[in-house]
Amino acid sequence: MLIHHLPVSSPNSEHNEGPVTVPMVSTNATPPIAMPVTVPAGHVVQQIVDESGTLRHVILSPQHPAGLVSLPPHSQTYANETNGTSNQRHYQNIPTHPNFAPQHLHTQIPPQNLPSGAPSPQSQVSSRLAPNSPPPPSQTYCKDERAQRQHYKLKKKLYDKQIKGDPPNQGGNTAYFTQTKLLMCPAPNNSASRKGGLKTGANSVETSEDGEESSVQDDEDSVKLITEILSSVEAPLVLDLGPRSALLQWAPPTRLSEVSENPDITTEISESELVYEVLLSDKSKEMKFKSIYRGTSLSCRIRDLRPGQEYSVCVQVHYGELQGSATDPIVKFVTPPCEPDKPPVPKLFHRTKNTLQIRWNAVNDNGSPIQNYILECDDGSGEFVEIYKSRGKQHTLQKLRPSTAYKLRLAAVNEVGKGPYSDVFTFFTSDNPPAQPHPPTLLEATPTSLHLQWNRRFRDDEFTLQLDDPRNAYGFMNIYNGVDNQYLCNQLHYCTNYKFRLRAQNEAGFSPWSSEVQYTTLPDRPSSPSKPTVSGRIQAYSFKLRWDPPTHQGGSEIEKYILEVNSGSGYRTVYTGKENEAVCDKLTPGTTYQLRVCCTSRGGVSNYSDPCTVTTDAITPGKCSPPVLAEKPKSDSLSLSWCEPDYNGGAPVLEYEVEMEDSEGNKSLVYKSKGMRCCVGGLNPGCEYRFKVRAMNRIGRSPCSDELVVTSGAAAPCTPLPPSLNVKSSHIVLVEWKEPKCNGAAIKEYKLEMNRTEPEDIFEPIYEGTELSYEVKNLVPATYYGFRVQAFNSAGFSQFSEVSSVKTPAAPPSTVTLSKHSSTPTTISLHWNEPSDNGSEIIGYNIEIGEKQITVEAPALSYEITNLQCNTSYKIRIQAVNSIGEGPFSPILKVVTLKFPPSPPKLQCVGVGHNYLKLKWGEGKNMDYSQYCVEVMNPRFKEFQCVYRGTAFTCKVNKLQELTTYKFRINASNDVGVGDYSQEYEFATGISPPSILKAPKIVEIEEGTCSLEWMPGKNSFTDSLLYEVQLCRNNENFTKVYRGPETKYSIRDLEGDTKYGARVCSIRLAASGELEGPFSPVVTFIIPTGKAPVEQKSSINSPPAVAQQSRNKNLIQQLKNRFNFRTMSERQCVFAYAVLFTIIGILLAFMSITLYDYK
Repeated sequence: MLIHHLPVSSPNSEHNEGPVTVPMVSTNATPPIAMPVTVPAGHVVQQIVDESGTLRHVILSPQHPAGLVSLPPHSQTYANETNGTSNQRHYQNIPTHPNFAPQHLHTQIPPQNLPSGAPSPQSQVSSRLAPNSPPPPSQTYCKDERAQRQHYKLKKKLYDKQIKGDPPNQGGNTAYFTQTKLLMCPAPNNSASRKGGLKTGANSVETSEDGEESSVQDDEDSVKLITEILSSVEAPLVLDLGPRSALLQWAPPTRLSEVSENPDITTEISESELVYEVLLSDKSKEMKFKSIYRGTSLSCRIRDLRPGQEYSVCVQVHYGELQGSATDPIVKFVTPPCEPDKPPVPKLFHRTKNTLQIRWNAVNDNGSPIQNYILECDDGSGEFVEIYKSRGKQHTLQKLRPSTAYKLRLAAVNEVGKGPYSDVFTFFTSDNPPAQPHPPTLLEATPTSLHLQWNRRFRDDEFTLQLDDPRNAYGFMNIYNGVDNQYLCNQLHYCTNYKFRLRAQNEAGFSPWSSEVQYTTLPDRPSSPSKPTVSGRIQAYSFKLRWDPPTHQGGSEIEKYILEVNSGSGYRTVYTGKENEAVCDKLTPGTTYQLRVCCTSRGGVSNYSDPCTVTTDAITPGKCSPPVLAEKPKSDSLSLSWCEPDYNGGAPVLEYEVEMEDSEGNKSLVYKSKGMRCCVGGLNPGCEYRFKVRAMNRIGRSPCSDELVVTSGAAAPCTPLPPSLNVKSSHIVLVEWKEPKCNGAAIKEYKLEMNRTEPEDIFEPIYEGTELSYEVKNLVPATYYGFRVQAFNSAGFSQFSEVSSVKTPAAPPSTVTLSKHSSTPTTISLHWNEPSDNGSEIIGYNIEIGEKQITVEAPALSYEITNLQCNTSYKIRIQAVNSIGEGPFSPILKVVTLKFPPSPPKLQCVGVGHNYLKLKWGEGKNMDYSQYCVEVMNPRFKEFQCVYRGTAFTCKVNKLQELTTYKFRINASNDVGVGDYSQEYEFATGISPPSILKAPKIVEIEEGTCSLEWMPGKNSFTDSLLYEVQLCRNNENFTKVYRGPETKYSIRDLEGDTKYGARVCSIRLAASGELEGPFSPVVTFIIPTGKAPVEQKSSINSPPAVAQQSRNKNLIQQLKNRFNFRTMSERQCVFAYAVLFTIIGILLAFMSITLYDYK
């Protein structure tokens, strides 16, 4: 539905006093669109789409009823989303007249001024429905247009009544741009619709102006009365108040019952339709309330409150679009305080090697002032120890260790209690600056780089490496700064000296620079020499070559040239030297050779030159290859093998000759034969030998081969000489020895062994290493020791040297060891073990207690120190003395003398029984937790036995004999010791009454007679007993009917059909008189009427089966009475048990035989 209020004006338009309706019908499926209409100045056009799809324009006159005000700028806006369908309702911004606004209209758009005579704006601004806005009006419209227009007027007046406090905007040339909310309803067609618009949403209006004013006045009174009823709600109650939450409860408005009683209110208001809004404000917001709850419940719980804070709360009731005033007076409450919040992690403000200064921010006190902060530190075992407790917000930890981590935590305390601890935080103390490092060492050098390395120490975190380049004048410059302990310096010049220095650093600072060190880059490789050329005539066995030096030498001189020749099997070196010419001899005749040359310098080996090809003339047989070892060298022999020469000179090889040269230069021919393997014997171990081989053909001998230098196998070293001994003190001896002959293998280590003279054959190793001396420590004074040494190489161990012996001098005694000690309030007893005298007899001991020294002569091993103060700590140490001097003091022993033990209390008897005594020895509470021990004299063993040990002031001694006197004594003990016993106290027990009997049994009841029987009681005494039977009739008083020693009695002369009760007690006949025991429980019975006994009468009048059952019962009862184990003697009981077990055994044997036969 499109509704447009268009203020339009025209100077030529005609003024109409009443509304004018202009119908407009949409010709397509889309809803009609509002069109501009020209009306007289000051009139308003209202466009309405009725249910038939006709767009009607209602032109309203400028005269309005008195009391209508303009729309306030703070009202709500209502709109509905559009979805593009033809049935969609639209709520749009509509410009209105400045002096006219419907009473139900709400807006949030401020008024805007329009110039006089300006045309009506054609654009409308749509907005969505507010979250709490009521739904759009129904699509059922009133067919009576006059009643509908009158309904609109009444709703406008009601809305103006609610916002009457806001003055209207003045001026005839201004207009409001508002959003309109229309409440549409079905046409009034019954009597209920004539009561007003609050219940049905429509009004029945009169045609005259007076009728309209009367209806509006009734609606205004109804709205005012409902508002007053909604405002009658009472202030809420604050229940279950906690530090962070509170429970609010309230009741419905007290005047809600007036709705049904007042005839002026036509709307029925239910409690479920009321919406309650809770408004909350705290002290810091200066009574600025905010809504925290809106709903139909009569209670709500407020959470997330601050402890110790004052809050104000009130309740406001809503009914539809109406609302009452907030509750008055406003309820104020204060939340109780609680523990402080968890502190944040403190910050490290300053630290040194031995101190840490930390600070922290103030913690939320939660309503109670902070009393102090507690700072705790981990003691290293996981337990936190308090180190600071004060109101300050910073603390300095002192006397700490450098470079150490400390774990801390913080908590705040107020009057309520201690809050939670903060997270555990860790701070480190500063470290000492590192010391001067060693200079870097050269790991690898190349022509363009130097690879340096240095040691990393414990306190080194980072390193700074500087380089001094001689090619510039800048001096030392940083080339590396990091944590690695090596660095590769690149882009250097070949064959150049560079200086380096190193510095380490950590958090505490920088170390001094290391000493300067100088390293040189390697020379670069030279270029290749020129191609070799033949100089002179080419011979059969040799020719001469020469070449030119390289054009680039790489910064160093050429050290040598290497000439290589290739005869088809690969290049081999034939010349090495500084000359740039060489003779290639010992060649194979008629062979083509390729030759190339390279040069070497400090920078390396150059590339080879271009090869030169030379062909030799024919030659004689060539040189053999050097011999090789066929087996591992032995200490006295060698096995050699060799290959035939590469060229035999055109004739077969006839034999080979092997020549040997020893270390002294003596040569000898050791082999001459056709084979290519030989074994040379008779050698010395570990000696160097040189071998050459040559081949022979029919022309002659070939040149000797290259030498084979080999060393014969090694043997174990020779036996060392006896070691020399140098006594430095009574505990130290310096042992030295000389190196023996190694026999071809270097000595790797020596083994030194030691023993005491007794027994001499037991040696123990004390040193293994390469040194030729060893200082033996921790020897026993005045003792003989023997030493021997043994050498070891790769071949094995030598024999032990002869034993060298020495005796250590005497020394002061060893440290005294305290074995045990004890203390009393005034004395300390010491016991110690006799220490070693170290070669000199002990003559005494010195006992040092505090500043006092006590001398005790030997051989005493204990001493009691007297005249000491009680409960006092003493430091004691002991040393032994001999003729050499005083030995070291023993470790300090701390002994505390005892306190004096407590004195015994006075013992009293507060309760006496025939088998117990209750004793007491104090009042109140045992504040010092003293232990008390109560003992009683055992008359059998004539010694005291403990019957109670504890901290109480009373005890009960049970299981005593009657009429017996007992002796008691008591002592007290505490942490100091056990006090003395008190004097002996004598207390006696009383006499024992007879035990209570069980209820008597009725053996037989006859007319006028009842037989009773009872069991005798169990008593610990041997005195005689009497029994007394008492009888009562119909719950009357008991009367004595029997007194005697028997355990059964027949009561006679009893009345029939009467209820009786009987009980029995035992009476002890003691020497002091009769002592009556308690009565047994009462047994009741009724005496029957008739001449015959009860059993006989029952048997006669009963059928045979019943009579037989009665006789069986009587037989069972007689058997029970006869075999009652309680009344049988001991021998009768044994006999009865034997018969019973015999019968059971026979039955079991019979069952076993039957089961066996069945299987």
